[in-house]
Amino acid sequence: FTAGIYGLLGANGAGKSTLMKLIADTVPRSGGNILYNGTDILNLGSAFRAKVGYMPQQQGLFGKMTPISFLFYMAELKGVSAKESRQQIPRLLEVVNLKQESHHRLEGFSGGMKQRVLLAQALLGDPAVLLLDEPTAGLDPGERIRIRNYIAELAKNRIVLLSTHI
Repeated sequence: FTAGIYGLLGANGAGKSTLMKLIADTVPRSGGNILYNGTDILNLGSAFRAKVGYMPQQQGLFGKMTPISFLFYMAELKGVSAKESRQQIPRLLEVVNLKQESHHRLEGFSGGMKQRVLLAQALLGDPAVLLLDEPTAGLDPGERIRIRNYIAELAKNRIVLLSTHI
């Protein structure tokens, strides 16, 4: 793949999410190879994972956290420096249109708002590869268009693999 948007289109249960999990190296594989620049991602380990932003379809968020605390937590797990986090997180909250809600608990968020938080965490660290599993599910029509346009802009200089059943 080169910079651009690539779509995985298929019915529910077709394996789109499983493929993304395999590429993100979040599930073990039983065989085969997944290469990044000619090298198996298992051999690249954390160096590969640092290049990937993964937005899972399932919303595994901590309800007591706020978007800002969740993003700082995820940045720490991803190895993003504190300085970078302080610069990126306010900008990402603005990008996903959650700046006003950044200190509200996630447990009170709608499904669409949670989707936007997951998108923001996938963008932490400015990854070269974005894996977006149903990124606009649950969004209202206006937000859906806004996020799709933003993803198209991101795809000008990175690989975006997007799954959908629509």
